Amino acid sequence: MTIKNSDITSIRSVLADLDPKSAANAAEPISLHELYAPPSHSQALDFGRPLIVGNRGAGKSVWSGALADTKTRNEVAGLYPKLGLDRMVVALGFHESAGQVEGVAPSAKVLNALLNQNIDAESIWTSVLIRAVAPDVGAKLPKSFMDVVRWTINDPEAGESLLRKADQYYGREKKKFLLVFDALDRLANNWTAIRPLTEGILRLSLNMFGFKNMHAKVFLRTDQEKDDALFNFPDASKIRALTVPLTWHASELYGLLFNILKNDAISKTAFKHYINEAISLPVGDVDLNDEAQQKSLFSLLAGEFMGVDHRRGRTYTWVIDHLADAFHETTPRSFLITLQRAALARVKPKMTVIDHHGIREGVQAASSIRVDQLGEDYPWIHEVLEDLEGLEVPCSPDNFTKRWKARGTVRRVKRITNRPGPIGLEEAKDPEFVLLESLKSIGVIEERSSDRINMPDLFRVAAKIKRRGGVRPPAAGNRHS
Repeated sequence: MTIKNSDITSIRSVLADLDPKSAANAAEPISLHELYAPPSHSQALDFGRPLIVGNRGAGKSVWSGALADTKTRNEVAGLYPKLGLDRMVVALGFHESAGQVEGVAPSAKVLNALLNQNIDAESIWTSVLIRAVAPDVGAKLPKSFMDVVRWTINDPEAGESLLRKADQYYGREKKKFLLVFDALDRLANNWTAIRPLTEGILRLSLNMFGFKNMHAKVFLRTDQEKDDALFNFPDASKIRALTVPLTWHASELYGLLFNILKNDAISKTAFKHYINEAISLPVGDVDLNDEAQQKSLFSLLAGEFMGVDHRRGRTYTWVIDHLADAFHETTPRSFLITLQRAALARVKPKMTVIDHHGIREGVQAASSIRVDQLGEDYPWIHEVLEDLEGLEVPCSPDNFTKRWKARGTVRRVKRITNRPGPIGLEEAKDPEFVLLESLKSIGVIEERSSDRINMPDLFRVAAKIKRRGGVRPPAAGNRHS
């Protein structure tokens, strides 16, 4: 056997030092050595796919930032050669740091001021587009964005002419212009303002289908994509038909892990030894994205089973299954946190890098951290879940709604004013039902039948909700299987 204690120590130290960031920012792209490009994500970067939908941690801001940054975009172009990313010109139409960094994106304050003047959202975003392409065609515009908006409204013919000229320019230069929108939940502090602004962006995206060389790309949260009010305009179905769900398959998550171990200076030599031991193929035939090869490799790193034999599950599938939300999706952040905490377990295995004890501890840590991460997008989620402590699932939806009503959950949720609450709560006649639907829309609960709902382990553990007929999860550090 070629595996040495030093190999185990090297790889364990890299896992222990993993730093899964809580959030990315489209205006600040992650470094190139941190970027991993799953094959299935190519459509999310495709010029012709306008709507990219994903939950917290799926990578929306990672990809919007990679597109917007010229250096990163050109690097990614080599990973997806068919997309022509190196021939794109990209501007951020809105992002989390709009107004704080240089660019054409207006801040939330400016947007709010324009809405208060009864200026329609489509005109606002058309002005952003005009402002973005004007330098490439030598057009002079007013310095103030609000003045650009007024110019667009007062002289629509001039604006249309400028955009046609820009489309022709990009065609001659054999380039494609892309206007990227991200973090649309940050457009305002309430859905009364966010909804029309978002609809305006979607309308602009549809209108840009009329250009050959200029398109928009919109990164949207799952709960926003499920909000039909945003798509209540003619031909909105054309946008929805081209939606790309931003998800991670199990093989892509393990591909991410193995890519880290392969490239890290501390672990790369040791990782080669593991590859040689686990995969009986010539070096040139090894494919770290191949599921069968991944299973052999991870079994060598973590042990094959979540106990003494197969009855408690295999480590390769168990990790993914227990980190999945109600959409059966696992985010790379939760996956890497689990492995990091497994490597930091107080009692470390002697023959493997991590083991099933550490993996269980890691999943419990990832559960709490995942709820905290969702709280960055949905600050109301802590109030909603804390009031469910002690319930058992699967159960009737009434068990949830009655608990919220008894504890005044909605009243406390409405006091959170710095960020928008659940979509539809502001005007709801049955607010507890809205809370229930909101949890469904972000994958925290799932409907098993018309009268039964369930909560995946990923959220159930953190919320201290029991599983009917299940075994209480062990406390962190418990070494009994």
